[in-house]
Amino acid sequence: MNGLLARARSLWRGLLRPGRLAADMEEEMRFHVEMEAERLARERGLPPAEARRQAAVAFGGIENHKEQGRDARGLTWIHGLSLDLRLGLRMLVKYPGLAGVGVLGMAVAIGFGAGLFSFVAAVVDPALPLDEGHRIVAVQNLDAARNDQARETQLHDLAAWREGLRAVEELGAYRTVDRNLLTPDGRAEPLRIAEMSASGFRVARVPPLLGRWLVDEDERPGAPPVVVVGYDVWQRRFAGDPGVVGRTLRLGNDVHTVVGVMPEGFAFPVNNRLWAPLRLDPLVFERGEAPPIDVFGRLAPGATLEQAQAQLEILGRRTAAAHPDTHRHVRPRVLPYARSFIDAPELAWALYLVQLLGSLLLGVIAVNVAILVYARTAARAGEIAVRLALGAGRARVVAQLFAEALVLSLAAAAVGLVGAGVWARQANAYMDRMAGEQVPFWWKIALSGNTVAYVVGLAVLGAVIVGVIPALKATGPRVQSTLRALGGGTGMRMGRTWTFLVVAQVAAAVAILPPTTALAWQELFPAGAAAPDFDAEGIFTAGLGMDRETPPGAEAERYEREFAARLAARQAELAARVEAEPGVAAATYVGGVTGGVIEVEGPRPGAESTRHGVRYLEVDPGVFDAFGAAFLAGRVFRPEDLAGAPTAVVVNRSFAEQVLGGAALGRRFRYVRAEDGALPGGTEAGAWYEVVGVVEDFPVELPYRWEGVGTLYHPAAPGRLDPATLVVRTRGVAPEGFAARLREVTTALDPTLRLGEVRSVSHQQREEARTRRLLTLGILVAVLSVVLLSAAGIHALMSFTVAQRRREIGIRMALGAHPRRLLASVFARALRQLGAGAALGGLLGSAAIAGGEDGAGQAAGLLLAVAALMLTVGMLAALGPARRGLRIQPMEALRED
Repeated sequence: MNGLLARARSLWRGLLRPGRLAADMEEEMRFHVEMEAERLARERGLPPAEARRQAAVAFGGIENHKEQGRDARGLTWIHGLSLDLRLGLRMLVKYPGLAGVGVLGMAVAIGFGAGLFSFVAAVVDPALPLDEGHRIVAVQNLDAARNDQARETQLHDLAAWREGLRAVEELGAYRTVDRNLLTPDGRAEPLRIAEMSASGFRVARVPPLLGRWLVDEDERPGAPPVVVVGYDVWQRRFAGDPGVVGRTLRLGNDVHTVVGVMPEGFAFPVNNRLWAPLRLDPLVFERGEAPPIDVFGRLAPGATLEQAQAQLEILGRRTAAAHPDTHRHVRPRVLPYARSFIDAPELAWALYLVQLLGSLLLGVIAVNVAILVYARTAARAGEIAVRLALGAGRARVVAQLFAEALVLSLAAAAVGLVGAGVWARQANAYMDRMAGEQVPFWWKIALSGNTVAYVVGLAVLGAVIVGVIPALKATGPRVQSTLRALGGGTGMRMGRTWTFLVVAQVAAAVAILPPTTALAWQELFPAGAAAPDFDAEGIFTAGLGMDRETPPGAEAERYEREFAARLAARQAELAARVEAEPGVAAATYVGGVTGGVIEVEGPRPGAESTRHGVRYLEVDPGVFDAFGAAFLAGRVFRPEDLAGAPTAVVVNRSFAEQVLGGAALGRRFRYVRAEDGALPGGTEAGAWYEVVGVVEDFPVELPYRWEGVGTLYHPAAPGRLDPATLVVRTRGVAPEGFAARLREVTTALDPTLRLGEVRSVSHQQREEARTRRLLTLGILVAVLSVVLLSAAGIHALMSFTVAQRRREIGIRMALGAHPRRLLASVFARALRQLGAGAALGGLLGSAAIAGGEDGAGQAAGLLLAVAALMLTVGMLAALGPARRGLRIQPMEALRED
């Protein structure tokens, strides 16, 4: 053991201070030589100079002893690697074109792989950033009768688990509710509040910055309403006041006392900034009727996830036996808390597959770079052959070429990591902007140590492909012919492997580029996207909801009737007040878009009905005026259309053309299936709807693209839309001040009315267009890097092939061959390879085109254009070297031969 430690210390000193080590070795050897010289002078009486000469001869070469010492310490290979890496840097400088193409191409693939790896790590297999976060668990119910789909967990389940689940401690629950946070000056901000058991703070183990956590006494009925605020709310609403504990804030109609402030970054259980006690008593609810909750806890000391699951299964069987009506098919389970938010195995495997494909992208690009490196290595064939002839081992030469490729790969990895870091920041900002408090706080895409290790692994893989494969070819059996051919040309040949790669690269480019280009064009320039016929700048939208409670079952029916009436009155009053504001032309509401399957009655008696998948939404009758959508036929909704269960429907132009064949008025249909399970308008199953009007296409919901998608519009009775989207059309109103004024009007009407983010349609259009363009640009960069590298690889190999025939061309010219015949022979070989690749790619592309119906003619034309482009690129690649070969003088070729 001591010997190993001494060897390790010696190796470490040699790595850190190589100069000091060399000096020490030289000093020690000089000492031994001088001691031997003194002995010879003393015993044999030799003169000092002769004694030193004989001592040096007897000792041997000092440099040889130094090398042996370095070998004994294990430093030789390290110094050799260092030398190879420095040589690799010089080769990058010497071949800037190859370095630039290789680094940028591989950087795209490595950056893409790093981004995917970071995203998968953050979403599929995240680490909860809390003390022993891996021991925090979620307890859920699954429905065995529905393929183990998630099922609501209720208060009665929590009570049973608290009593019998000993492997999990501090069992608690939470639910999220939306409330307005109101300030004394009347400003309102909608926030998502976590109504949470006090045990949630004990599970998280994060001490408060000020004050205290929630405690169990806060959950008792009749206890004073209290709240714990997050760091952001403390800074934004209380200006970081250290005396905030004891102050009050208003959430909707209720006033709460602040009892604590949590530190920056704390957002458990999801992404929350306010915490209130969970006050739900299971005794006042019938089993199966209590509001749903999410349950969490922490594994008890020494307990495992398997033990907790075993205990939970026993409790589940007991509950199913005692309450078969509600729990016959319920299967409880326990799983890591961070995994409970995206526990979909099929999605996880899909993301892993995408990550694998991202890694394969590096392989494709690395193969192209390997082609370029092989062509460059051919220029160094003489150098390699001489080194092998002088005794250098094949492994040593391969190691040198691998080190050179590793420098290129590491440079690409550095560039790729920078790009992945920029993408990660943009992705996090996008998730915060689009989902906000709905995104778990630990879903942060970051370049962790694991990501760096993954990228280094990709770099090494790329170096193996780029460096080792060409090196093995360059140091193969043909090296002796290369040594004999040093007077002119090279013994290296483009064998079947590289011919296959040329064919494969052309085929891939021809097969992949057309659909990718078509897709990118459609995403960037959707049909009609530049010509909306409404004033997008003057239209604002904002989500609108109203606070609602969850009364016990005996009171639920009455509460729902009163709530619907109050909501209808508030929506009508809010629209009237907003329309009374200066500069407001109209205010109306739309519901959310959903989908379903309808059965359309035949256009004439006896004709067969047809089924179609459709999208539909419920709207206030004034929505068409608000968007300025023109009617092409029929009429708008009338008041009588809202009576009872409305069956009148308006369709847009695209629906009339795509589904009804143009003649829409009077056509009837009924729903076979609705995605949300409830038919629009509250109608009964099997009810027939009649088309009473056809309106021009207009983008009434996100995404605001102008694609001509068929849509059905059902009239919504007042109060039916919950939640709803408020749509306001203005003229000459500044967007900045309008949002604040709209909130003032809403809060003044009812503090329980919650208005979401107020955004103009034009702003949302620009945001969506920006996002789509960035995504499309990323796809184009990745694919075009492959295609451009393919073209570069083809160029390199064609140039190499022509260069191999340089002497043959010169000799044939000396024998009187016509230049045209020489050019034809050169291009014939290149054309065979390029033509084979184009034909194979054309077959693959044609198979893809045959699977679709839309735009087949355009796709076929694009396929032919790309095939012609790749053929042209390949032929131009051979033209330059061929012309140089034709300029060889016959006498020069004969002298070379």
